[in-house]
Amino acid sequence: MRFEDKLTVRYDIQCETFSLPPLTLEPIAENAVRHGVRGNSDGRGEVAIATREYADHYEITVTDTGPGFDPEQPPKDPDRSHIGLRNVRERLAQMCGGTLNIASAPGKGTRVTITIPKGANTP
Repeated sequence: MRFEDKLTVRYDIQCETFSLPPLTLEPIAENAVRHGVRGNSDGRGEVAIATREYADHYEITVTDTGPGFDPEQPPKDPDRSHIGLRNVRERLAQMCGGTLNIASAPGKGTRVTITIPKGANTP
């Protein structure tokens, strides 16, 4: 509500039969807004959240239409520790054997993919 007409959120939820560790999706969605959409020159954009089920895993994607970045380049602010992403990666690995992958390119936005293996015991 805070972003009024500047932010569009789209959901494409095709499966709900899995669990995520606590505080997994929230920081990813927050980053998509803060560093993605709000990083656009006009502060406008879209965040899309989707889920899919595959034979051996579940997949959750968060995509933004922000400015994107080159993952091969060092961070613009080397003092930032990216502790939120590190915490999510560790939580996924420890609690359910899951993974987090980030794909981005300048001018193309960012896509974060969370993979949860089927049969994982997630609290």
